[in-house]
Amino acid sequence: MLGTATVMSTFLYTLLGLTVGSSLHCAVRREISPCSCRQRDGSLQVACERMASFAQVRDAVAGKFAPEQRVTLRIAYSSLPDLGQHRFDELGFTVTSLKLNHDNLSLLNDEAFNGLEWVEFLSLADNALPEIPQYVLKRMPHVKTLDMGRSKISTVLENDFKSVPELQHLFLPGNMISKLEKNCIPYILRHLHIGRNRIESLNGSLRHLNDLEWLFLNQNQLVSLEDELPPDGAKLILLHVSDNKLQKLPQDLRKYIYLESLFVSKNEIQSFNGTLQKLRKLKRLHADHNKIKELSSDEFMDLENMEDLQLGHNCLSVLNGSLLPLRSLRCVNLTHNLFENMTLREITGLRNLRVIDLSHNQIRHLSSGPMTQNLVELETRVAELRLEYNLLTALDGSLMGLHGLQKLNISHNLIETISPDDLINLDELKVLDISFNRLTTLEETSKTVLPALEFLYVSNNLLTALEKDFHGLPVLCWADLSHNQIQTVGQDLIAHTRCRRFGVYDTLRIYVDGNPIVCGSELEQAVAAIEAHYAKIHGVLECTTTNLTTVAVTIIE
Repeated sequence: MLGTATVMSTFLYTLLGLTVGSSLHCAVRREISPCSCRQRDGSLQVACERMASFAQVRDAVAGKFAPEQRVTLRIAYSSLPDLGQHRFDELGFTVTSLKLNHDNLSLLNDEAFNGLEWVEFLSLADNALPEIPQYVLKRMPHVKTLDMGRSKISTVLENDFKSVPELQHLFLPGNMISKLEKNCIPYILRHLHIGRNRIESLNGSLRHLNDLEWLFLNQNQLVSLEDELPPDGAKLILLHVSDNKLQKLPQDLRKYIYLESLFVSKNEIQSFNGTLQKLRKLKRLHADHNKIKELSSDEFMDLENMEDLQLGHNCLSVLNGSLLPLRSLRCVNLTHNLFENMTLREITGLRNLRVIDLSHNQIRHLSSGPMTQNLVELETRVAELRLEYNLLTALDGSLMGLHGLQKLNISHNLIETISPDDLINLDELKVLDISFNRLTTLEETSKTVLPALEFLYVSNNLLTALEKDFHGLPVLCWADLSHNQIQTVGQDLIAHTRCRRFGVYDTLRIYVDGNPIVCGSELEQAVAAIEAHYAKIHGVLECTTTNLTTVAVTIIE
């Protein structure tokens, strides 16, 4: 959890433009040891770690910089039992950014913070502070960013931030906050993170935050957001309320016309109730792990900029054409729902799709999109289609209307045959996974050409022979045929195949573990012919002789 929290803090600082640049020469580097320094944009960044006392910090850096020198000071992983006996103005330079992290601080003497009136960034994260240190903040009236994440704060009081009127960015994640007093959050706040706490109600504390641009409320115990968020949300770009107990989205959300990212995963939401229809700027919607049962046909009516839609782990059984307006959609995740029948008409005209994930459903029948003369206008492009772990028995030519398909996963189904129409026009397909099905032959791949296919996975089926199965696969480089019922291998298997990737010839690798191949001169000739044609057979064959005894034959590099 600590690593995740650290990554998130770095991400948030990056959003605010608070990242640190590359290290440059620091003239007093040796003089301030064991502290270190680096320089950027006219400001020195001084770091002191694993210090035994504040006095040690003072002795290392005091008098080493000019009084007017602007310094970012970080004291971390240290023990500061004497902090209350000293003052920061003893250091003799101008601190504009102060970070006291992982110092096991629980009580703060406000007088120790004398001389910090120019601090704009203050981080007291990763300590054991039980409350917001009001009197300390009075010493730093120009603080614009305050980070007190991962401490032991339980309540945010109305007067906690009165002494920092310029505060715009507030981080309080990973505390034990259960109570927010009504007017405790500053009005001009632009960025607020109070995720990973114990908040059951916002108590109207955010209602007045009209300048808010992003808001993190994730991993709390919120049951409702109705009449809790800013009424128009005119500037809100990101809202993260995942991992709560919400049963519906607030109606105020309809007015958040500049919202780009909405994260509502791991709640108890059953329906969107039309709250998203007009959010034209919305690019990312993560609503997985909810209880959503239905999408209306106009659910995403004006969401023309939507790129990433995560609806996995819900209770959906139909789409009702809800995806058709999403012309910018690149990724849609519908895994672990209740779909039994799926038609590719649901994505007709979507040209930017990279991934559609329909895995782990109950799909028994997959049908194609409409046959139309206006192929240019309604062209549908998908790069990766995931249908593994369903109940398909056949494809029924359903993929004919898809363009640009590069990866197809139909493993772990009940497919018994591949028909002539199933693979037609898949000219860009590079990866085909049909493992864990009930196929007895790959005859169709000898007739239908897949000019770009490089990887073929057909393990754990019921194949009995390999003859001309690869004749339609001119550039195949990897074939997993393990754990089938293959008894014979033909010499002409790869007569029309020469592995080529990125325009470079390579070796075709064929994996045949766990097959009852019949031993004899024909097998020897087939293996020799195959390996003479720039291919290699890998695996241990349970090789059956003509007198029905079994001989282990190892064919590996």
